[in-house]
Formats: sequence, C-alpha cells, structure tokens
Amino acid sequence: MDQLADKYRKKFPILGTSTYLISNSLGAMPGEVADELQSYAELWGREGVESWNVWFPMVDEVSALFAPLIGAEGRDVTLIHNLTIGSALIASCLDFSGKRNKVVYSDLHFPTISYLWQGWKKYGAAPHVIKSDGIWTETEKYIEAIDENTKLVALSHVYFRSGGLQNVKPIIEHAHKMGAIVMLDSYQAAGVIPIDVKDLNVDILATGVLKWLCGGPGASFMYVRRDLQPQFQPAIRGWLGDKQPFEFHVPDIDFADGMHRFLTSTIQVPPVYTARPALKIFGEIGIEAIRKKSLILTDRLIERADEFSFTVNSPRDAARRGGALTIDPNGVRNNSKFTTKQICDELIRRRFMVDYRPPLGIRIAPHFYNTLDEIDAVTIEMAKIRDGN
Repeated sequence: MDQLADKYRKKFPILGTSTYLISNSLGAMPGEVADELQSYAELWGREGVESWNVWFPMVDEVSALFAPLIGAEGRDVTLIHNLTIGSALIASCLDFSGKRNKVVYSDLHFPTISYLWQGWKKYGAAPHVIKSDGIWTETEKYIEAIDENTKLVALSHVYFRSGGLQNVKPIIEHAHKMGAIVMLDSYQAAGVIPIDVKDLNVDILATGVLKWLCGGPGASFMYVRRDLQPQFQPAIRGWLGDKQPFEFHVPDIDFADGMHRFLTSTIQVPPVYTARPALKIFGEIGIEAIRKKSLILTDRLIERADEFSFTVNSPRDAARRGGALTIDPNGVRNNSKFTTKQICDELIRRRFMVDYRPPLGIRIAPHFYNTLDEIDAVTIEMAKIRDGN
C-alpha cells in the first residue's frame, strides 16, 4: 500500500466498508467530524447564546485553514453559503446597463451557474454560452468569445461531467486585456489540483469543501483579489456584512472592510465544524502530493479501461484532466444487455461508490486515500457486470 493511503485511510470510516471512488461528488467523511459535531452540540447545550462568541470567530478560522490550499491569505477569503449565492453576490455588484454586459461561460459549466446568469438577463446581463465538444472547451473558443463588451467570464476550472481540466491562465490574461473580470469556479479542482490565485491573477475564486476537500455540505468559500475588494458593494447584503453589525444600522449598510462585506445573514454553524478536520489534513499533506497520487491512479484507470474496451470520455492528457474520469463500459463493445446507468447502479449495490452522468457515463474519482488495487477492482467489476456476471 502506498504511503498516503497507508497513513490516512484509517481516518475515513467509509473506506472500511466500501470502495469509495466518488470524491468529486461528496468526499469521504473524516471520522473526526463526529467529534467536532459533538463539541458543537455540547457548546450550544452548555453556553446557549454565548456560543456565538466562539462561532463567529470560526468564520475567519476556517477561512485561514482553507486559504493556503489556493495560494491565498486568510484575510482575502470568507465563508459563503454556496457557489450560487457567491455568484449572485458578485453579480449584484456589477452594472449591466451599458454595452459592457456580456457574460461568457462554457456549456460544460455546472448548470447552476448557467441558471444564475440566464436569470440575470432581467438586470441587463447578456449570457454568451460557448459550445464545447462535450468533454473539453478549447482555450481559443474563450479567447474568441471574450471581447470589449465582456463584463465577466464565469470560468469552470474542471468540468463536472468529464473531469476535463481547463487551462485557465491564458483565458484570465486575455479577459483582463479586454477589461473583463473572471470568476473561477474551482469546486471540482480544489483539493485535488494545485491552485495559486496569485500566480493566476484571478479576480474571484469560489469553491466548497463538499467534494474533494472532504468537509461535507454547507461550507463554501470565496476569494476576491485584495485590490478589488473595496470596489465591490453587493446589492445582496445582510447584517453581518456591516462594519459594526451589532450596532444594527438602518436604513443602509456601512460595508465592512475586506471580505466580511460578502457575509450576508447568520452563518451556518455545523458546516464550519465539519470542514475543519479535512482542511487540517489537506494542509498537512499538501495539494502537490495529492495531485501526484491522483495522476498515478487515473493513469491506471485509463490503462485498465483500455484493457476492458471501455470508452474514456475524459481527456487522456494529464495536463487536461482533473481528478475524475468518466467511463462508459458499453462504449466500444456496446453489446451488453445492461445500460451504462444499470451498470452504475449495480456497482453501487456491490458497494463500489461511483455515479452516472449522462451522456458520458460512470464517473470514477479516486483520491489520495484510494489504492491501485481499488482501481483494478472497480474496472474488473464493471466488466463482470457488463458481461452478465
């Protein structure tokens, strides 16, 4: 067993009962989360309303744990409810009434982002959806689409269906030349792909701990480049975004300095507790080591897929793929009596935890706690099911 798996597998209880290969959808829970939630309940039960004296500072505590994983400083990151709300916060800061109202994104982006920007047409936004090949989006297509009328580029770091990794730096550079800002969705990248927001010079990055970062539902984070923070005054605003929230100013907000201006209503406290254990683990390991392990596992997955005549509906080039691959076991032979969805369902019944994303196939997402033996096992099982065994 490799060094990372040997050291960390015991920290994730589900690995004892399942072959868990779906960390791009929901990361495995660290066992310590149960202790964290117990401490949350004990504090609330013991201290009641005085618990806020602990809970409010935890926003900055977990932000500081997350920030180094994207090459940022804690002061430039804050907690948000989810990526949709984060996108709406940014959208509400922008004026779409003039000629510069174009919002560019790929048709491979997660649907919630498309829904948000399509909805923002009522405020003057003009969404421009780039057509892809269904797996990856050519950089040149972004370059062609981003012009002097572009207000914002909603850029997906890794595509959720295919696991395709976008080369975002040249897109960011071109957007800046055109006077546009870039909001990078790193939900499928953070925790498995090294990210340096300063090197990328990205304006905004949003992600969450739900997936590769193994922190469970409810805790998401947004980074905004420090020189841009004072310019943003969200129309979606809440009491915690005020400079003196407990003064309860009326009628309008006096924005807090820095990232706290993006805080809206009362924070969701349990997700802050559940995020802490894994963020500490990731800080200890380092994303570079996780990426190296990820490529070893996905290389093996491609190799075994070819052996069994599966179709790989993800980029084979390591520079173009994230941590997950989408495999269609029916892709080449196409003579199974089972659909790809049925094969996926049977894998799950046999405790191989994966999922299905039409039309590309079964997503398999090995993480640092997985082993080469598990890659071999899931591909063998897929072939057995396809062949009626």
